[in-house]
Amino acid sequence: MAWVILLAVNGCTGAPSTAKPVVSAPADKPVEPVASALRRAGSATVDRVKAGHYLDALLHLHDDGDTPGVVEIIRHLRAPGTGGKPIADALSDPPRFRFHAIALDIALDGGDDVEIDRLVANLRPVGERQRRIAARLKARAFAQAGHHAAAAATLIPLTEHRSGDITEMADITAAIWRNLSSLPVFDLDRNALTARSPAAKAWWLLARDINAALTGRDQLRLWHQWRADHPRHGAARFPPPALVRIPPDPMKVALFVPLSGPFGSAGEAVRDGFLAAYLYASTGQQHIRIYDTGAISVEAAYEQALGQGADVIVGPLQKPLVATLADLAPDVPVIALNHLEEDPEAGQPKPPNASPEPNPNDGKSPRSREPGPAEGGGGHLVQLSLAVEDQAEAIALALAADGIERVVLFDNPARWSVRARARFEAELEGIEVVGFGTFRTVEDVTAIVGDALHIAASHARAAAIEQLLGTSFEFAPRRRDDVDAIVALVDADELKSLKPALDFHFARDLPVYVPSTAIDGTGLDRLEGVRVCAIPWRLHPSGLAESVRAAFPASHGTYAALFALGVDGFRLANQLRRLTDREAPISGSTGMLTLGEHGRIQRELVWARVTRGRLVPAPRNPGRVRSSVNGAMRANAGDRSQSVYNPGG
Repeated sequence: MAWVILLAVNGCTGAPSTAKPVVSAPADKPVEPVASALRRAGSATVDRVKAGHYLDALLHLHDDGDTPGVVEIIRHLRAPGTGGKPIADALSDPPRFRFHAIALDIALDGGDDVEIDRLVANLRPVGERQRRIAARLKARAFAQAGHHAAAAATLIPLTEHRSGDITEMADITAAIWRNLSSLPVFDLDRNALTARSPAAKAWWLLARDINAALTGRDQLRLWHQWRADHPRHGAARFPPPALVRIPPDPMKVALFVPLSGPFGSAGEAVRDGFLAAYLYASTGQQHIRIYDTGAISVEAAYEQALGQGADVIVGPLQKPLVATLADLAPDVPVIALNHLEEDPEAGQPKPPNASPEPNPNDGKSPRSREPGPAEGGGGHLVQLSLAVEDQAEAIALALAADGIERVVLFDNPARWSVRARARFEAELEGIEVVGFGTFRTVEDVTAIVGDALHIAASHARAAAIEQLLGTSFEFAPRRRDDVDAIVALVDADELKSLKPALDFHFARDLPVYVPSTAIDGTGLDRLEGVRVCAIPWRLHPSGLAESVRAAFPASHGTYAALFALGVDGFRLANQLRRLTDREAPISGSTGMLTLGEHGRIQRELVWARVTRGRLVPAPRNPGRVRSSVNGAMRANAGDRSQSVYNPGG
């Protein structure tokens, strides 16, 4: 039977993944060969013959997409044969690879991590065709484990040798692009520096430039220029669909921010970031109108924006105004710069009111106009916020990725800290909070840390022993030994007191995880080793960030996060369809942006460690880690000459 590789393009998912290889099925294939093969397998007395018949049945069932049947045959092939070993072991190398490849395909569909580990480690392809199949299966496993760079690196060499057919090559380049699109710009730039071939470097640089571009217009310009410079490259010969179908930018963008009143300073920072991005992108034909929601109501701003032909609205900034705008059931796309309050009973954002019935006699109503280029025929409301809950969730994921099992948690009475603690505790899976303390004043930090680490209890035990023995003795208190890490949802002053208190109470060795709210840029020399969750704007300055540093001092100061929020507001205004239509992530200034439930944009943040008084970016660590997949990834990175990377070997 011919072993023809196809790549089934996955449906829309929250996180892009490498499409899977399957065995193509001939049209109108009869069912009888399966029954015949099973009868022959049942009557065979030699393991090699029995395994061959089972494999025939397996290939037919897999061609037909009969997953339950495939699973049953896999069970038969793994059953012990006459020598006690699995029947499948009697197969020669090429057919055994077919068995393992189909078993891995099924395990990947089912998300069976243990089985995926075992099968990835046992893939033994023979010949060029099987090596290509193995590479694509491994890439799919990498992508499912969150290792999108490794998935892309595994597939890229397949495009350099031109040995695949047109359909296969087009599917592979599409899969490469999905993985590259899942990576932040700084990861793409780093991989470009270590690329093993000019063709691979061209892939990484293309993705870096496209993902860094703020507008679709710039993406198109960069794509056409790159394609002209690399006419024989795999991506140029088989362009990924996402690069061929870049939607147009909106012509008129409305920005709703407060420029007066109590939130004026915050609104100005968002506006400056938005305008800096606009000027940097050099959009030329795009028109921006800014509406001061500190001076006029959001309802009035909305009606004015529609009357002036706005194609997309960015803002408002305050949470109550977001709810008001949502209740208007806007006809144009809205990128709100805060999120809706959650319904405490439903545990999800409160839904906006139903859209009012149109007035048939009001032909001039702005609601009756044709949809703009960014709308896709209807309005959307997505919510991008700088919620501290995002950082709390990121800390929980980082603890899991780092293998932390038990933590001591510190917070303070501030509302943001209480919210962060609630989200942090809700996101913990398999991690236990074994101690807790709330800092109400900085002066209390040392005592609270001592109590949480059971230092006071250690002193009490020593005093009891002295009383029992009737004599004193030298004593060094010991902290509790059931703690793996410290999580501190505190402000900068409290953290500066916490770290010395941990050192004083014999906890210098414990890693400390904090949100960016705990770092104010001063006193870092006293925070050595602290791990900080932050936004890319702070740790990975882009060309835009560097170009506006002098013009906007606040872009890297107190209002840096709000400035980055304005930049991403402009970015999303021009790339909203990337989220809503293709559900592809966007490498933003406030994080890696993906569209979650109820229109809430989720932000994947970045990590840094305080080293010698400076914040030093830390390597990105996917939340899901698999040992065998990681081992294969390390092997691939260290030796590109192995079979996965050498179809002609």
